[in-house]
Amino acid sequence: MPYNVPVIRARHQLTFQGFMVIAMVTGAVIISAPLIDSAGFPLTAILKGAIGLLAQAFPFLLIGVLVSGAIAAFLTRDFIERRFPKSFGAGMAVSLTAGFAMPVCDCATVPVFARMVRKGIPLPSAVVFLCAAPIINPVVIWSTWFAFPDRPLLTISRVGLGILVSLAIGASFALIPVRSNVLRTGINDEADGFGDGADTAEVRLHDAACDSRACEDAMGSGAPDPAETPGVGVGVMDRVVAMMRHAHDDLFRVVPYMLVGIFLASSLRVLWGSKSPAWLTHHSVVISIALMMALAFLSSLCSSSDAVIARGFATMFPTPALLGFLVFGPIMDVKNVLMLSSMFSRRFVVRLAVTSAIIVFAVTALIAGVVR
Repeated sequence: MPYNVPVIRARHQLTFQGFMVIAMVTGAVIISAPLIDSAGFPLTAILKGAIGLLAQAFPFLLIGVLVSGAIAAFLTRDFIERRFPKSFGAGMAVSLTAGFAMPVCDCATVPVFARMVRKGIPLPSAVVFLCAAPIINPVVIWSTWFAFPDRPLLTISRVGLGILVSLAIGASFALIPVRSNVLRTGINDEADGFGDGADTAEVRLHDAACDSRACEDAMGSGAPDPAETPGVGVGVMDRVVAMMRHAHDDLFRVVPYMLVGIFLASSLRVLWGSKSPAWLTHHSVVISIALMMALAFLSSLCSSSDAVIARGFATMFPTPALLGFLVFGPIMDVKNVLMLSSMFSRRFVVRLAVTSAIIVFAVTALIAGVVR
């Protein structure tokens, strides 16, 4: 029997009709932009900034949803439960290694993080990956060094603080476990595999595998189900099809939230200007850290290019404030909050955001007396 994957629709997922409406509204806004500019509102500049941010973020988001789809199609829950380290320390180490090896920015890690949680990876370890990957991967390290070639200590400090903060945030979820399901209950469990229902990819792959005689023999003899073992009983092309379907669903679920965050960030940057007001810079280091963290949250920059923006503030703010900007922004910003909210419960997102803010602020404030 041919392997057929039905089209999946999740609540809050962008549909073709919705896309057409958005396209028409966007076209109308672009056409009317000169008229709105003449009225004193810089709409054209905001649209140009939004397009620039989208060009930065979308390629990395595409990589993220493809990785997420691969996790869904090629790694079964049973395989992860058997192979993922059981100990707290080993799980954290594996997450850090994965974060270092994956050259993606913060917006790309959200769908991967969601799939990791859905597949049964312990929440603290998955949180470590979410926080560390957009800070310590090779692309971000290179971009930071490129922006600050005369200050190598800043690059080293960013990576070191990224590791320290990620471990601290993950440890907070291990010390105070979440007592409820962190994945959104509003999404149809059968539609996309989020929630307490059966994992969609595994169910479909199981059905495809059980069309073969090998599955029937295995089930009758008590041997492991071939659909539960990656690469056994199910063709590679079947898994690739499932991977693309899941990537499609993740992409169309996340994109609306990402676009809202990008537009808000572009509006802030245009209306605020390229430099912060002078009165913001004449304060203590602690207040400067808080201001730069707030700026990182609101501006929603891609972690692979935020160091270039931070370079523009290098003469206005001390190094601890720059580190607060470079560490907190990739972990939590408007864009990430909106994307996380599309997949996770509001309580979990709020806790993650507050925990991240407190830990980053505390760490950077503590080193303010050492690094200037």
